[in-house]
Amino acid sequence: MTIDGYTPWQILGMVTADLAVLIVLLGLIGGPAPRWPQRWLTHDVGPLRFLPFETPTFYRRLHVPWLARHLPEAGDTFGGESKSQLPGLDPAALQRYLVEIRRGEWVHWLSMPTWIVLIVLPWNTWGLIVLWAFITVGINLMFVSVLRYNRQRIERILQITTERTQS
Repeated sequence: MTIDGYTPWQILGMVTADLAVLIVLLGLIGGPAPRWPQRWLTHDVGPLRFLPFETPTFYRRLHVPWLARHLPEAGDTFGGESKSQLPGLDPAALQRYLVEIRRGEWVHWLSMPTWIVLIVLPWNTWGLIVLWAFITVGINLMFVSVLRYNRQRIERILQITTERTQS
């Protein structure tokens, strides 16, 4: 049995090689992220800016809170900080947490186009490349959605805290 002239073993080999390439690329993106200067992560620039329709209600309709409970948290894999729980409720701790959320969001935005590298690999078929594109973009969008939802919530907590201390 063959698929487009490839045996199942050949397809398994291509998938395994592609997966290895993607894992290396993700390591090259996520590995240095904990050492990025904090000043890079204090403002929402580029893809981190919220669009007008992005509200907590929008993310709840997408079932992002459910997703947040089920996706793995690997922010501390390369020396960063885990985002699975709040480090504290004081404004300084929440600001540090926002930096970590932005760092995670940047890592996932930068990880989305990694599939493009697979185009130049000689063993890949267009069908396999398209499949990897959907997988890498889809998985990273799930993580970006959780991070954006949490960032909105933390920013709201900070806003309320600031308003209370000023009055």
